[in-house]
Amino acid sequence: MDVNILIQKLKSMRSQIMDSYCIVNGELIPFTEIQNMGYDEFSLRARRCMPSKLYKYFPNRVDNGNGKAKKSINYSMQALKDNTVFMQSPSLYDDIFGSDITLDFGEYQKFRLLNYCQRCGLHVSSTMSFEILKSLFRQTINNSIQLTKNFDFIFKQPPASKIEKLSNEYFLLRLKIALAKHIDLDEAIIHIITEDFNQYSVNLKTIFRTTCFATTPYSQLMWGGTYADCHKGFCAEYTILPNNPQYQHLFYNLFPMIYCKIRSNITERLVQFEDKEPTEESLWDIYFHGVLRKSIDWAFQNEWRLLLPLGPNRQKQEYCIPFFPITKIFLGNQMLPDAQKEIIEICQERNIPYVSMKKNPHIFEMEECSIEQ
Repeated sequence: MDVNILIQKLKSMRSQIMDSYCIVNGELIPFTEIQNMGYDEFSLRARRCMPSKLYKYFPNRVDNGNGKAKKSINYSMQALKDNTVFMQSPSLYDDIFGSDITLDFGEYQKFRLLNYCQRCGLHVSSTMSFEILKSLFRQTINNSIQLTKNFDFIFKQPPASKIEKLSNEYFLLRLKIALAKHIDLDEAIIHIITEDFNQYSVNLKTIFRTTCFATTPYSQLMWGGTYADCHKGFCAEYTILPNNPQYQHLFYNLFPMIYCKIRSNITERLVQFEDKEPTEESLWDIYFHGVLRKSIDWAFQNEWRLLLPLGPNRQKQEYCIPFFPITKIFLGNQMLPDAQKEIIEICQERNIPYVSMKKNPHIFEMEECSIEQ
């Protein structure tokens, strides 16, 4: 079914019904069905319905760089020449909710404190309130100070990982600094957990990178926006080769976006992952409930995303990933002659077919046309 027809169908439904459905690759699916899918089922469905071709819109603008070593680079042209795609940080997307993990601060406080209490060997449960947990934790610290004159050994449970061991040491160091500044113990505990929350929120967006693809080269909204610089850019067609071993890691890391109204809240599970090495389970939770979710307002894009666990602190060029072969180039309707000439020369050198875009005289859609030389 056409995505735009689906959008109109959803909008015509009553609000409570609209809340119950998602759009995934042009298909209307109950929200509960999506939520109950694990990696294997969602991935299998994605492979079955993956388009044979994907498209990426490029603005064809020069980036003047930043900092002291400014260097002007046209990343769009580089992507065409090298057949690469740039893996973007999710925090730089134009959608304020884009790739956003719903980490509820109130719930995080409670479950993070619950975790600290468990490390102390306290018999606590998730049914306890934050205030009760804080009281038990504070009493543990006070008891340790009275008995041993310090609280260096309040975490009695053996750390489950090296990260957890460092986390314990970091907590104790921050607590000592706070108390040395004569900060109230309750206030110090809350301040440390707030710091944990802020840092974890950042970390969740830096353990992966992503790049986006459309399923059509004829979208007015994509051509007319920033993606293709108001028709001055170009669109690249990539042919998916699922059986080619060279592209297997790309094929199995491409997923369709889930467009819905309801945002997932997996705060409790994410807290359990915080001080552990990343696992397939934890990464999939982040991908499935954050990176692959978007407001239903964006469903017209029918977007697919390539997700790769590329951490921070890399050189920018290291985020340029070779992708499936470019098999056609669509030149924007408003592309300047010099830019058009440059792209055509690259296409001719690499034996890539190319066409231009024009306004359809009968309907409000773009269509392709040949280019007179």
